[in-house]
Amino acid sequence: MRRFLGVLFAAGLAAAPADAKLVAAPKPPAQRAVTADAVVVGTVTSVEPAEVEAAPYPGAEEKVKFKVAVVKVTDDLAGAGGLTHLRVGFVPPMGPPPVGTGGVPRPRRGLAPPELKEGAEFLFFLAKHPDAGFYLMPVMSPPVEAKDGAAKDEVAAVRKVLAVVADPVKALKADKAEDRHAAAVALLGKYRAYPEFGGEVDQVPIPAEESRLILKALAEGDWARFQRDRANAMQAFYSLGLSEADGWNPPNPRPAAPGQPVDINALTKKSFEAWRTGPGKDYVVKKVVAKKK
Repeated sequence: MRRFLGVLFAAGLAAAPADAKLVAAPKPPAQRAVTADAVVVGTVTSVEPAEVEAAPYPGAEEKVKFKVAVVKVTDDLAGAGGLTHLRVGFVPPMGPPPVGTGGVPRPRRGLAPPELKEGAEFLFFLAKHPDAGFYLMPVMSPPVEAKDGAAKDEVAAVRKVLAVVADPVKALKADKAEDRHAAAVALLGKYRAYPEFGGEVDQVPIPAEESRLILKALAEGDWARFQRDRANAMQAFYSLGLSEADGWNPPNPRPAAPGQPVDINALTKKSFEAWRTGPGKDYVVKKVVAKKK
């Protein structure tokens, strides 16, 4: 499964059949930011003439040809380390089929990352290719056009969530419960995310005090709201992957009476709070990290 996701990641679904039904949607920009290796606003200054062959995912038997764009960093939001230029790889659109074959070219569609062209300006959410010396644009974390009308708001939201990542404890001790809750959801989105490029992982405990604050802040928030444009409490809770070994017993969603609706969010929140102060009082959140080679 991870290899399959890696193929989608690198190829950008550029080769998807024309009648393919894509049900997935890109992550909201703030979620893209917390899982990215680098977040920058930048302008494409050139596209290198030679294609670069590189693995589309760890352990791939065949390599993929990437074009590489040179991006001038105009705003280093996170991860660029002061570099003024970054190399960003992408899979170019499929060209026309050989003459006489009767084939039909398949254009880029669906969740494919954009073809980078000179002069284009984006808010990028980048993942470092482990071997090839350039960054990639994950399928689920496409860039945002910097000239888009909503770009300023997106950059502001990204700055806000990156401030949480930069100083988690401060964010988790904010005055307002809703701000603490938002910080907990963002941090779990970062810590529990698998590497964008795939591969084997380890799970490493975060500091116990930070873990305690995250779980407390998560329990404080509104679990009823579901917004497609941002992470929510139920997503954050499920990312923990709690099991019987952790002392977790899921709620029983039986209706009080036949035909009566069940609020699974409210039941889960109630069970989570009982677990957090009981069997899970010593539980420590674990961060998913790529295994070292």
